[in-house]
Amino acid sequence: MQAIIFSGLIAFKRPRKLANFFLALLVFFYALMVVNIVLVNVLKDYGLLYVFRYIQMELLYGIGPAIYFYTKCITEPKFKFRKVHYLHFVPLLFEFIFYRTAIYRIGSDGLYLDELPTFSYVYLTQQWLGVLSIWIYSIYALLILAKYQDQLKNYYSKIENLSLRWVQTPIIIYVSYHFLWRVITEIDRFAFDKSLREYYFLPNFTILAIITCWIGFKGYIQKEREVIHIKPISKPSKKEISEKDEAFITKLKELMDTQKPYLNPNLNLSMLADLMEMNTKPLSSKINQNCHQNFYDLVNSYRVEAFKKRLQSEEAGKLTLLGHAYECGFYSKSTFNHVFKKNTQLTPSEYFKKTKKES
Repeated sequence: MQAIIFSGLIAFKRPRKLANFFLALLVFFYALMVVNIVLVNVLKDYGLLYVFRYIQMELLYGIGPAIYFYTKCITEPKFKFRKVHYLHFVPLLFEFIFYRTAIYRIGSDGLYLDELPTFSYVYLTQQWLGVLSIWIYSIYALLILAKYQDQLKNYYSKIENLSLRWVQTPIIIYVSYHFLWRVITEIDRFAFDKSLREYYFLPNFTILAIITCWIGFKGYIQKEREVIHIKPISKPSKKEISEKDEAFITKLKELMDTQKPYLNPNLNLSMLADLMEMNTKPLSSKINQNCHQNFYDLVNSYRVEAFKKRLQSEEAGKLTLLGHAYECGFYSKSTFNHVFKKNTQLTPSEYFKKTKKES
């Protein structure tokens, strides 16, 4: 019930955004699954399972499109939902109609028989196709998020506040949930004659309810922020990679060594382009071509080197390791630790102990 309330709050949250609508749909569809599970078990205990066959509310085929379009909305500021996009929800309409037919009622009741009737296999196929739909849409959504994350690194040296990694967690959890639920129920049906249901049903229901409420709450409190429009940078060809622009490399190195723009934690590609007197797109391409790094990795490599120099200077004992990191342009402890280990294969503390032994 809380998740249904959250879905309503998200849908009518101000300012109205298309992304909120699809997130509300996603939470609502999963909330229906929880309600569905409760109803089927309560009615079964009272011998009224036949009533449930007329009010089945599970809508598997809406979950995948909701995940996909929510991801599109938060990664593409100019995305518009067009008439052709309604085709993605056509299977949802057929699913709703299917649950109102005798095929569904006979097929679902047949699951409790020793020998499954033909309609039961039709019902199981419909269920597995619904899960497959969720997997396909979810994988595509994760690929969109990964691409967006990579594109961020071509334009920004600080991506903590721009990253959409929090969205990946519920997608992965939901995909895993459907896979595990189907596998466990099928193993229980064919190998244990449904004798294990009481052991896995309640934990499964509880986990689904908690996750659904969490994503609803997270979506509701999520701060509104402008979606960053990022133009994809074309990858240099093999010929371009082999042809070094020595003039560009010299100019970039001289700028980074003298003006030290990387010390600014908010440095982005546009700022560096102004200093280099270039447009952003050719600058990003030249960085990828000549440095074999994206903008994010390039800037942070300079910050790592600056940090290492500070540890060998007279300033070393005046600040903590994290304090030195902030002075070098890093914005957060987690980013600093990750970037430093990626560049040196050592944690900052391990590197510090190593330099003390060597000095």
